[in-house]
Amino acid sequence: MNGRILMLYRPELPGQRAQTIQVLHMARAFAERGFEVTVLGNRRDRTATPQAALRALGISACPGLHVQLAPARQRGVAGAWFRLQAYRWSRGQPGVVFARDLERLVDGATWWRDRHRVVLEVHGRTSGDAGAPASAFDLEQAALRLAGGVVANCEGTADEWRETHGGALPGPIVVQHNGTAAGRRRAPVETDGVVRAVGSLRAFKGWHTLAEAARMRGVGPIELVGGRRTDLPGVDMLGLAVREAVPFPEVPDLLASSSVLVLPLSDNRFGRILTSPLKLFDYLATGVPLVLPDLPSISHALLAAGADASGLERYQPGNAASLARAIRRARRQAPRSPVMRTWQHRADALIPLLFPPSSPLAPLAPQMA
Repeated sequence: MNGRILMLYRPELPGQRAQTIQVLHMARAFAERGFEVTVLGNRRDRTATPQAALRALGISACPGLHVQLAPARQRGVAGAWFRLQAYRWSRGQPGVVFARDLERLVDGATWWRDRHRVVLEVHGRTSGDAGAPASAFDLEQAALRLAGGVVANCEGTADEWRETHGGALPGPIVVQHNGTAAGRRRAPVETDGVVRAVGSLRAFKGWHTLAEAARMRGVGPIELVGGRRTDLPGVDMLGLAVREAVPFPEVPDLLASSSVLVLPLSDNRFGRILTSPLKLFDYLATGVPLVLPDLPSISHALLAAGADASGLERYQPGNAASLARAIRRARRQAPRSPVMRTWQHRADALIPLLFPPSSPLAPLAPQMA
């Protein structure tokens, strides 16, 4: 029998949130390797289907990929359905619970214990944060008591979990950055002259610096893709065009047409240590020159992707003049060679953690092609 994996996260489908993109693409990557992979999701509307959820993210169906949606949107009904489906999965052959949702993992503790291998996927740490409930530490500790392994999205996340939980960890934390789909690679094309930045317009990500740089000579035109002007109250948006959400499968062509791609981040805890931006791996998959913040998180992600310095310009976060200079330099750059770090690369690196040969609970993993 092929190995079984439950991706324990409850996305709203169809959807384009970063967590949803990552979980569904990882599920597809594991299924491509012959695993039986289950994703349980909430229903965005009554017409939603698993096929539509995959199509919205440019994912094709494949044997072994099982996406199920709650029968109704009501929270009580959806919650009861999710719990029932997770319990039913747990009654099957031993497999792996790959958990991003620690609360639901701990809620079903008796279902997994002594029967399934649990691997936590952590993207930051809640305990210790300002305003975090006192129960956050206890929840993380309870999840670790169930876990046979932990994977972090970046080095900073791994460091925080080591510092906070130390001896409670089941072993060394495996760091695996995010990636992109192989089909999102784009060869260099003739540009439209527009500088673009993609992502939700959350102030803590440094968009105010880009807004200030946009007013400087020789920088624009600049287009922000995926947000709304009202997302940045009090920020002077003069010099910036805003294009609201673009369907996920259409993003690579838009990126490839750009003259420069910018990644805004601030030099704060999130930007410095806790991020592995999905957009960065989409950017790298094009031939467009990139302008990236000079932060440890980005240096680590570039190393994980195997990217060299060709076609990359760095700027000091929070410094609009530095960002403007980097954009002007990037405009003069020749096209880059696309660099690919795919979800399949990530899945292949994680399979030994999910299905270690020494584990008595997990079935044999399929042979990788």
